[in-house]
Amino acid sequence: MEKHHLLRRDPNWHPNGCNLCGQLGHQAANCPNGTINWRQIYGDEAFILRQPIYYSDIVQRQKYKEDNMKDLEERAQAYAKAKAAELGLSWDEIVAKAEELRNKDPAELIPKAAPAPAADDALPAGWAVATDPNGRQYFWHKKTQKVQWERPSEDTPIN
Repeated sequence: MEKHHLLRRDPNWHPNGCNLCGQLGHQAANCPNGTINWRQIYGDEAFILRQPIYYSDIVQRQKYKEDNMKDLEERAQAYAKAKAAELGLSWDEIVAKAEELRNKDPAELIPKAAPAPAADDALPAGWAVATDPNGRQYFWHKKTQKVQWERPSEDTPIN
């Protein structure tokens, strides 16, 4: 028996008796003599036993999910082929290009950072330059927090 039940129970009660009143024949959840209405607090759902979940059920759900993913992949590929045909592109060329990109080193795919502007190329008043995680520079206005990729000029509107 759990320790918190032992602390509330009278030692003279039967071990299989109700934890609230000590009588045999019912449990604390259905105690007519207790001071706590458990059903009112937790509702009837809390006292209904649920069906167990077996490992075979989990495996069956995983297989169902895998089958659905295969179907989804087939439908997505059919849609992509139809879109490529609609745009006049060759599906085989697209797949070949994708395979070529997949085999490349990711460092080659990241664009190289633009050279830092010379000191004599001062930014207009209120503008600052920052660098994104890929090393590209962007410009932002300190007061309005406006962000843009193109270098601002003196006549760049600020709004």
